[in-house]
Amino acid sequence: MKNKDLSFQALRGIAIIAVVAIHASGINNETEQNYGLSMIFRQLLNFAVPAFIFISGYFTPSYEFTKLSDYLDFYQKRLSRILIPYFSWCILIILFYKQNYQWNWSKIIIDVITGQILGPYYFIIVLVQLILLTPLMLTSTKSIVKNFLWLSLSPLSLLGLYFSRLYLHYDVRFPWYALPFTVWVNFYYLGILATQSQLTIKNKNFKKIILIYIGSIFLAILEAFYLWKVYNLTAFADSQIKASSFFSSFSLILLFLAVRKKTDNWPRFLIIIGEFSFGIYLFHIPVLDLMNRITNKFGFQNFWIAQLLINSCGVIALCCLVIVAVRKVTSVQFSQKYLGM
Repeated sequence: MKNKDLSFQALRGIAIIAVVAIHASGINNETEQNYGLSMIFRQLLNFAVPAFIFISGYFTPSYEFTKLSDYLDFYQKRLSRILIPYFSWCILIILFYKQNYQWNWSKIIIDVITGQILGPYYFIIVLVQLILLTPLMLTSTKSIVKNFLWLSLSPLSLLGLYFSRLYLHYDVRFPWYALPFTVWVNFYYLGILATQSQLTIKNKNFKKIILIYIGSIFLAILEAFYLWKVYNLTAFADSQIKASSFFSSFSLILLFLAVRKKTDNWPRFLIIIGEFSFGIYLFHIPVLDLMNRITNKFGFQNFWIAQLLINSCGVIALCCLVIVAVRKVTSVQFSQKYLGM
Protein backbone atom coordinates (compact mmCIF):
# COMPACT_ATOMS: atom_id res chain seq x y z
CA MET A 1 0.00 0.00 0.00
CA LYS A 2 1.30 3.46 -0.85
CA ASN A 3 2.40 5.68 2.06
CA LYS A 4 -0.38 8.16 1.36
CA ASP A 5 -2.93 5.41 2.07
CA LEU A 6 -1.28 4.09 5.24
CA SER A 7 -2.85 6.95 7.16
CA PHE A 8 -6.31 5.66 6.31
CA GLN A 9 -5.37 2.12 7.30
CA ALA A 10 -4.23 3.54 10.64
CA LEU A 11 -7.54 5.41 10.97
CA ARG A 12 -9.37 2.15 10.22
CA GLY A 13 -7.30 0.51 12.96
CA ILE A 14 -8.19 3.23 15.46
CA ALA A 15 -11.86 3.08 14.48
CA ILE A 16 -12.20 -0.70 14.81
CA ILE A 17 -10.48 -0.60 18.22
CA ALA A 18 -13.10 2.00 19.18
CA VAL A 19 -15.91 -0.25 17.90
CA VAL A 20 -14.69 -3.18 20.00
CA ALA A 21 -14.21 -0.95 23.05
CA ILE A 22 -17.74 0.48 22.66
CA HIS A 23 -19.24 -2.99 22.82
CA ALA A 24 -16.90 -4.05 25.64
CA SER A 25 -17.82 -0.95 27.68
CA GLY A 26 -21.45 -2.06 27.93
CA ILE A 27 -20.50 -5.18 29.91
CA ASN A 28 -21.00 -5.12 33.71
CA ASN A 29 -21.72 -1.37 33.80
CA GLU A 30 -24.94 -1.70 35.80
CA THR A 31 -23.82 0.27 38.88
CA GLU A 32 -24.25 4.04 38.70
CA GLN A 33 -20.50 4.62 39.04
CA ASN A 34 -19.61 2.16 36.29
CA TYR A 35 -22.38 3.49 34.07
CA GLY A 36 -21.10 7.04 34.54
CA LEU A 37 -17.57 5.94 33.60
CA SER A 38 -18.96 3.98 30.66
CA MET A 39 -20.87 7.03 29.43
CA ILE A 40 -17.79 9.26 29.59
CA PHE A 41 -15.75 6.59 27.84
CA ARG A 42 -18.35 6.26 25.09
CA GLN A 43 -18.06 9.94 24.19
CA LEU A 44 -14.39 9.37 23.35
CA LEU A 45 -15.26 6.45 21.07
CA ASN A 46 -18.39 7.61 19.28
CA PHE A 47 -16.37 8.68 16.23
CA ALA A 48 -15.99 5.06 15.07
CA VAL A 49 -18.92 4.68 12.65
CA PRO A 50 -18.63 8.24 11.27
CA ALA A 51 -14.93 7.59 10.63
CA PHE A 52 -15.63 4.36 8.73
CA ILE A 53 -18.33 6.07 6.67
CA PHE A 54 -15.99 8.99 5.91
CA ILE A 55 -13.31 6.53 4.75
CA SER A 56 -15.85 4.77 2.50
CA GLY A 57 -16.74 8.08 0.91
CA TYR A 58 -13.09 9.05 0.54
CA PHE A 59 -12.24 5.88 -1.37
CA THR A 60 -15.20 6.14 -3.72
CA PRO A 61 -13.67 5.73 -7.19
CA SER A 62 -14.25 8.37 -9.85
CA TYR A 63 -16.70 7.02 -12.40
CA GLU A 64 -18.18 8.38 -15.59
CA PHE A 65 -21.79 7.23 -15.47
CA THR A 66 -22.88 7.51 -19.09
CA LYS A 67 -24.63 4.20 -19.69
CA LEU A 68 -26.34 1.43 -17.74
CA SER A 69 -23.27 -0.81 -17.78
CA ASP A 70 -21.30 1.88 -15.91
CA TYR A 71 -23.80 1.78 -13.06
CA LEU A 72 -23.91 -2.02 -13.02
CA ASP A 73 -20.11 -2.28 -13.00
CA PHE A 74 -19.83 0.21 -10.14
CA TYR A 75 -22.51 -1.48 -8.04
CA GLN A 76 -21.15 -4.96 -8.71
CA LYS A 77 -17.65 -4.04 -7.55
CA ARG A 78 -18.64 -1.99 -4.53
CA LEU A 79 -21.56 -4.04 -3.23
CA SER A 80 -20.05 -7.49 -3.72
CA ARG A 81 -17.07 -6.45 -1.60
CA ILE A 82 -19.29 -6.01 1.46
CA LEU A 83 -22.40 -8.12 0.80
CA ILE A 84 -20.70 -11.46 0.07
CA PRO A 85 -18.86 -11.47 3.45
CA TYR A 86 -21.98 -10.10 5.14
CA PHE A 87 -24.18 -12.94 3.89
CA SER A 88 -21.47 -15.49 4.72
CA TRP A 89 -21.25 -14.29 8.31
CA CYS A 90 -25.03 -14.07 8.68
CA ILE A 91 -25.18 -17.77 7.81
CA LEU A 92 -22.33 -18.65 10.19
CA ILE A 93 -23.82 -16.59 13.04
CA ILE A 94 -27.24 -18.24 12.61
CA LEU A 95 -25.77 -21.75 12.44
CA PHE A 96 -23.17 -21.59 15.22
CA TYR A 97 -23.77 -18.59 17.48
CA LYS A 98 -27.29 -17.17 17.48
CA GLN A 99 -29.38 -20.32 17.34
CA ASN A 100 -32.73 -18.85 18.41
CA TYR A 101 -34.18 -18.46 14.92
CA GLN A 102 -35.42 -22.08 14.71
CA TRP A 103 -35.47 -21.72 10.93
CA ASN A 104 -38.08 -18.97 11.05
CA TRP A 105 -37.35 -17.82 7.51
CA SER A 106 -39.44 -14.66 7.61
CA LYS A 107 -37.58 -13.44 10.70
CA ILE A 108 -34.22 -14.45 9.23
CA ILE A 109 -34.90 -12.55 5.99
CA ILE A 110 -36.15 -9.45 7.84
CA ASP A 111 -33.14 -9.46 10.18
CA VAL A 112 -30.69 -9.90 7.29
CA ILE A 113 -32.28 -7.04 5.33
CA THR A 114 -32.33 -4.73 8.37
CA GLY A 115 -28.92 -5.72 9.77
CA GLN A 116 -30.26 -7.30 12.96
CA ILE A 117 -28.53 -10.67 12.85
CA LEU A 118 -25.94 -8.98 15.06
CA GLY A 119 -26.22 -5.49 16.52
CA PRO A 120 -23.28 -3.94 14.61
CA TYR A 121 -24.54 -5.21 11.24
CA TYR A 122 -26.82 -2.18 10.76
CA PHE A 123 -23.67 -0.47 9.43
CA ILE A 124 -23.73 -2.74 6.35
CA ILE A 125 -27.29 -1.69 5.53
CA VAL A 126 -26.36 1.99 5.88
CA LEU A 127 -23.34 1.49 3.62
CA VAL A 128 -25.43 -0.25 0.96
CA GLN A 129 -27.81 2.73 0.85
CA LEU A 130 -24.91 5.17 0.52
CA ILE A 131 -23.30 3.14 -2.27
CA LEU A 132 -26.59 3.02 -4.18
CA LEU A 133 -26.78 6.82 -3.97
CA THR A 134 -23.11 7.42 -4.81
CA PRO A 135 -23.60 8.15 -8.54
CA LEU A 136 -26.06 10.89 -7.62
CA MET A 137 -23.62 12.31 -5.07
CA LEU A 138 -20.72 12.32 -7.51
CA THR A 139 -22.69 14.49 -9.92
CA SER A 140 -23.51 16.97 -7.14
CA THR A 141 -20.11 17.99 -5.79
CA LYS A 142 -19.58 20.91 -8.21
CA SER A 143 -22.82 22.60 -7.18
CA ILE A 144 -22.95 24.72 -4.02
CA VAL A 145 -26.72 24.27 -3.80
CA LYS A 146 -26.51 20.47 -4.15
CA ASN A 147 -23.67 20.33 -1.63
CA PHE A 148 -25.82 22.24 0.82
CA LEU A 149 -28.79 19.92 0.22
CA TRP A 150 -26.74 16.76 0.79
CA LEU A 151 -25.03 18.20 3.87
CA SER A 152 -28.34 19.33 5.37
CA LEU A 153 -29.76 15.79 5.55
CA SER A 154 -27.90 14.66 8.68
CA PRO A 155 -28.73 17.79 10.73
CA LEU A 156 -32.39 17.44 9.71
CA SER A 157 -32.36 13.77 10.73
CA LEU A 158 -30.89 14.74 14.11
CA LEU A 159 -33.59 17.38 14.57
CA GLY A 160 -36.25 14.77 13.89
CA LEU A 161 -34.69 12.43 16.43
CA TYR A 162 -34.53 15.13 19.12
CA PHE A 163 -38.12 16.15 18.39
CA SER A 164 -39.30 12.55 18.66
CA ARG A 165 -37.49 11.81 21.91
CA LEU A 166 -37.63 15.09 23.81
CA TYR A 167 -40.94 16.58 22.65
CA LEU A 168 -43.09 13.61 21.61
CA HIS A 169 -41.47 11.34 24.22
CA TYR A 170 -41.34 8.58 21.63
CA ASP A 171 -38.18 6.53 21.94
CA VAL A 172 -37.22 5.13 18.54
CA ARG A 173 -35.38 1.91 19.26
CA PHE A 174 -32.07 0.70 17.90
CA PRO A 175 -31.33 -0.04 15.09
CA TRP A 176 -34.27 1.78 13.47
CA TYR A 177 -33.03 5.28 14.23
CA ALA A 178 -29.57 4.37 12.88
CA LEU A 179 -30.64 2.67 9.64
CA PRO A 180 -31.67 5.59 7.34
CA PHE A 181 -28.83 6.83 5.13
CA THR A 182 -29.89 10.41 5.90
CA VAL A 183 -28.45 10.09 9.40
CA TRP A 184 -24.92 9.34 8.16
CA VAL A 185 -24.73 10.85 4.68
CA ASN A 186 -22.79 13.93 5.82
CA PHE A 187 -19.72 11.88 6.68
CA TYR A 188 -19.84 9.94 3.41
CA TYR A 189 -20.31 13.10 1.38
CA LEU A 190 -17.48 14.83 3.25
CA GLY A 191 -15.27 11.88 2.30
CA ILE A 192 -16.14 12.39 -1.36
CA LEU A 193 -15.41 16.12 -1.05
CA ALA A 194 -12.09 15.39 0.68
CA THR A 195 -10.89 13.04 -2.05
CA GLN A 196 -11.74 15.75 -4.60
CA SER A 197 -9.63 18.22 -2.56
CA GLN A 198 -12.69 20.27 -1.65
CA LEU A 199 -12.11 19.67 2.07
CA THR A 200 -8.58 20.82 2.89
CA ILE A 201 -6.89 21.76 6.16
CA LYS A 202 -4.26 24.50 6.43
CA ASN A 203 -1.28 23.79 8.70
CA LYS A 204 -1.82 27.02 10.62
CA ASN A 205 -5.23 25.72 11.78
CA PHE A 206 -3.80 22.57 13.42
CA LYS A 207 -3.80 23.88 17.01
CA LYS A 208 -7.26 25.35 16.58
CA ILE A 209 -8.59 21.97 15.43
CA ILE A 210 -7.08 20.26 18.48
CA LEU A 211 -8.78 22.77 20.78
CA ILE A 212 -12.08 22.37 18.91
CA TYR A 213 -11.86 18.58 19.23
CA ILE A 214 -11.13 18.74 22.98
CA GLY A 215 -14.01 21.17 23.44
CA SER A 216 -16.34 18.92 21.44
CA ILE A 217 -15.56 15.96 23.72
CA PHE A 218 -16.43 17.99 26.82
CA LEU A 219 -19.62 19.10 25.08
CA ALA A 220 -20.51 15.47 24.29
CA ILE A 221 -19.95 14.47 27.92
CA LEU A 222 -22.14 17.33 29.15
CA GLU A 223 -24.94 16.47 26.73
CA ALA A 224 -24.74 12.78 27.64
CA PHE A 225 -25.11 13.46 31.36
CA TYR A 226 -27.90 15.97 30.72
CA LEU A 227 -29.88 13.43 28.69
CA TRP A 228 -29.24 10.79 31.35
CA LYS A 229 -29.96 12.78 34.51
CA VAL A 230 -32.72 15.11 33.26
CA TYR A 231 -34.58 12.96 30.73
CA ASN A 232 -33.43 9.47 31.81
CA LEU A 233 -32.68 8.71 28.14
CA THR A 234 -29.72 6.44 28.75
CA ALA A 235 -29.60 4.94 25.25
CA PHE A 236 -29.75 8.40 23.68
CA ALA A 237 -27.06 9.66 26.07
CA ASP A 238 -24.72 6.83 25.06
CA SER A 239 -25.54 7.09 21.39
CA GLN A 240 -23.19 8.31 18.70
CA ILE A 241 -26.26 9.78 16.97
CA LYS A 242 -26.61 13.06 18.80
CA ALA A 243 -25.49 16.58 17.92
CA SER A 244 -22.43 16.77 20.17
CA SER A 245 -21.20 13.33 19.07
CA PHE A 246 -21.52 14.26 15.41
CA PHE A 247 -19.64 17.48 16.10
CA SER A 248 -16.83 15.64 17.90
CA SER A 249 -16.68 13.05 15.09
CA PHE A 250 -16.41 15.81 12.49
CA SER A 251 -13.71 17.50 14.58
CA LEU A 252 -11.74 14.26 14.83
CA ILE A 253 -11.94 13.76 11.06
CA LEU A 254 -10.57 17.28 10.55
CA LEU A 255 -7.84 16.51 13.09
CA PHE A 256 -6.95 13.32 11.22
CA LEU A 257 -6.71 15.20 7.91
CA ALA A 258 -4.43 17.74 9.57
CA VAL A 259 -2.19 15.08 11.17
CA ARG A 260 -2.09 13.17 7.88
CA LYS A 261 -0.45 16.16 6.22
CA LYS A 262 2.24 16.29 8.90
CA THR A 263 3.37 12.67 9.10
CA ASP A 264 4.01 9.61 6.95
CA ASN A 265 4.97 7.41 9.90
CA TRP A 266 2.02 5.53 11.36
CA PRO A 267 2.25 2.77 13.99
CA ARG A 268 2.64 -0.59 12.30
CA PHE A 269 0.18 -2.30 14.63
CA LEU A 270 -2.56 0.20 13.70
CA ILE A 271 -1.94 -0.42 9.99
CA ILE A 272 -2.21 -4.20 10.50
CA ILE A 273 -5.39 -3.87 12.58
CA GLY A 274 -6.74 -1.48 9.94
CA GLU A 275 -6.11 -4.05 7.23
CA PHE A 276 -8.05 -6.62 9.27
CA SER A 277 -10.76 -4.14 10.35
CA PHE A 278 -13.65 -5.44 8.23
CA GLY A 279 -13.07 -9.00 9.36
CA ILE A 280 -12.81 -7.91 13.00
CA TYR A 281 -16.05 -5.97 12.63
CA LEU A 282 -17.89 -8.98 11.20
CA PHE A 283 -17.12 -11.50 13.96
CA HIS A 284 -15.87 -9.64 17.04
CA ILE A 285 -19.17 -10.00 18.96
CA PRO A 286 -18.88 -13.81 19.48
CA VAL A 287 -15.21 -13.36 20.39
CA LEU A 288 -16.18 -10.65 22.90
CA ASP A 289 -18.68 -13.04 24.49
CA LEU A 290 -15.88 -15.60 24.83
CA MET A 291 -13.49 -13.07 26.36
CA ASN A 292 -16.19 -11.90 28.76
CA ARG A 293 -16.77 -15.44 30.01
CA ILE A 294 -13.04 -15.84 30.60
CA THR A 295 -12.62 -12.55 32.47
CA ASN A 296 -15.77 -13.22 34.53
CA LYS A 297 -14.31 -16.56 35.65
CA PHE A 298 -11.27 -14.71 36.95
CA GLY A 299 -13.46 -12.23 38.85
CA PHE A 300 -12.87 -9.19 36.67
CA GLN A 301 -16.58 -8.37 36.57
CA ASN A 302 -15.96 -6.41 39.78
CA PHE A 303 -13.25 -4.30 38.13
CA TRP A 304 -14.94 -2.56 35.21
CA ILE A 305 -11.94 -0.68 33.79
CA ALA A 306 -9.63 -3.70 33.99
CA GLN A 307 -12.22 -5.97 32.37
CA LEU A 308 -12.85 -3.40 29.64
CA LEU A 309 -9.14 -3.18 28.77
CA ILE A 310 -8.56 -6.95 28.90
CA ASN A 311 -11.68 -7.75 26.87
CA SER A 312 -10.92 -5.12 24.22
CA CYS A 313 -7.26 -6.07 23.80
CA GLY A 314 -8.07 -9.77 23.91
CA VAL A 315 -10.77 -9.48 21.24
CA ILE A 316 -8.51 -7.51 18.87
CA ALA A 317 -5.64 -9.97 19.38
CA LEU A 318 -7.80 -13.10 18.96
CA CYS A 319 -9.56 -11.72 15.88
CA CYS A 320 -6.22 -10.87 14.26
CA LEU A 321 -4.89 -14.36 14.99
CA VAL A 322 -8.02 -15.95 13.50
CA ILE A 323 -7.74 -13.81 10.36
CA VAL A 324 -4.05 -14.68 9.91
CA ALA A 325 -4.84 -18.40 10.39
CA VAL A 326 -7.77 -18.35 7.94
CA ARG A 327 -5.65 -16.56 5.33
CA LYS A 328 -2.96 -19.22 5.66
CA VAL A 329 -5.41 -22.14 5.50
CA THR A 330 -7.35 -20.76 2.53
CA SER A 331 -5.83 -17.77 0.76
CA VAL A 332 -5.89 -14.01 1.14
CA GLN A 333 -8.11 -13.68 -1.94
CA PHE A 334 -10.64 -16.27 -0.71
CA SER A 335 -10.76 -14.98 2.87
CA GLN A 336 -11.22 -11.38 1.73
CA LYS A 337 -13.86 -12.15 -0.88
CA TYR A 338 -16.02 -14.54 1.13
CA LEU A 339 -15.27 -13.72 4.79
CA GLY A 340 -14.13 -10.09 4.71
CA MET A 341 -10.78 -11.15 6.17
